[in-house]
Amino acid sequence: MKIKVLKIRISDQYQNMDEAVVNDYFDRYDIINVSTNLINDDINFWSVLLHYQEKAGNSKPAKIKIKSESELSEEEMVIYNKLKKWRSEKSDALKIPSYIIFHNTHLMSIARYKPSNIEDMEYISGLGKLKIEKFGSDIIEILGDA
Repeated sequence: MKIKVLKIRISDQYQNMDEAVVNDYFDRYDIINVSTNLINDDINFWSVLLHYQEKAGNSKPAKIKIKSESELSEEEMVIYNKLKKWRSEKSDALKIPSYIIFHNTHLMSIARYKPSNIEDMEYISGLGKLKIEKFGSDIIEILGDA
């Protein structure tokens, strides 16, 4: 048996996306037990503790992809611009084109989803393990300061 802690932020801005992540777990795994707790924070959220096991023929998780800046809220645009600034500085330091680090769609999706840890970055469409390993901690730090 395995466990996973997820959160569902109680905000129109995040709730549907967070619920999609939880529902993805319900689709991909056999859930043995679920425990929840309401956490009062800057953004209130439900902490969801799942006890689960692998399903036979486990399918891949749904991936999050934002295609246009018009899909972002004002707050998400602020985060997106911080991410673009970081990407520009990183590409200058590494002497590689910025799109090699992350495409704009990656940054928009990160700004929308706001992964809280490295593992959550796997839900962003187009982010492979190498990019997550190489740049994930920088992204999490930027999101923590946002």
